[in-house]
Amino acid sequence: MMLEQDREIARRAYAIWEIEGRPIGRELDHWLRAESEVQAQEAAPVQKAPPARAKPRRTAARRTARRTE
Repeated sequence: MMLEQDREIARRAYAIWEIEGRPIGRELDHWLRAESEVQAQEAAPVQKAPPARAKPRRTAARRTARRTE
């Protein structure tokens, strides 16, 4: 588990490094920022998307009834 978290932190730190223009000597800053972001993401409650509502299908009788009204 810890190895996976370290890999995720490393990926995020690398992305931060690239976004900031690949500066030299900021490895620790990037690592700590990435670590903080990953831990915050893991601590956040998982929100499930509400179930999709299916539209009621119109039957041929209902379509015909609407046209005659």
